[in-house]
Amino acid sequence: MFHLLKLGPVQLSQHTTNVYLRVTATGDFSSPVFEQEDEDGIRALLEDIEPEQVRCEPALAQAAGSLGLEVEEPPQKVLAARAAIAIYMAWEQRGVAGLGPDKALLFVEAATEFWISKPWTHWDDSQPFQVAVSGPLTRTYEGSIFGGEDGGEGLALYEQSGALKLLMDLQSRGQADAATSLPAIGVTLDTRPDYAVAALAAAGSVPRLPLPLKTGPAGIAVPSTVEALVLVAALRAIARLAPTRREALSTVVAGDAQMSVRVLAPQARVRN
Repeated sequence: MFHLLKLGPVQLSQHTTNVYLRVTATGDFSSPVFEQEDEDGIRALLEDIEPEQVRCEPALAQAAGSLGLEVEEPPQKVLAARAAIAIYMAWEQRGVAGLGPDKALLFVEAATEFWISKPWTHWDDSQPFQVAVSGPLTRTYEGSIFGGEDGGEGLALYEQSGALKLLMDLQSRGQADAATSLPAIGVTLDTRPDYAVAALAAAGSVPRLPLPLKTGPAGIAVPSTVEALVLVAALRAIARLAPTRREALSTVVAGDAQMSVRVLAPQARVRN
């Protein structure tokens, strides 16, 4: 059975388009089709398969009816496959596609755990976490969790001890450029683009785009593969913390690389 789904609208350089997907019940997918209209997208996806083998998602019901195709809610694996494609497309648009689709899935899983646990309700961005890393990379970061009523949730791992105090001092003196040049890796949970956020939410994942970044004197860059694994493990470890559990360990395996991260949290803030 093949499930036909839609992503979009997707903003390109000069115009917007829709992306149409053909996904099997096990989550395997063929090459995406870019079209403006639903019927054109569906027709392109029907090549080499019989209409009886096809089910369209409810968002395509009108076009499906015109083409005599059945409509059905996609299973979870199909929705997860669409979310993975959406993330990778969004990463390409944001310049971080070099990490690959396998890392996209790891970030979604870890960011979903982080989102569900909502650690920013217990700690704020001025409280340093100790994040000890072992594996292909061995070092200790100074971590910071951010997020709140206005959104902007995420995690930053600074390379130098005392970075948070230095950051606040620079910001208080109006030296924003110097503050953002501190060497760090991090993940922000972005509300854009809409098509990726919608695909993630429909799959029951974090309703945000996990966006990994690296900062330093040279500006904003993409974390290395090893640094990406550090971020994934750190998100998962922090998701396991609570005011009564201030230490957690997470291990991530991807290919031949295994990364372990142990997080020690400060005392939780008392919220009024």
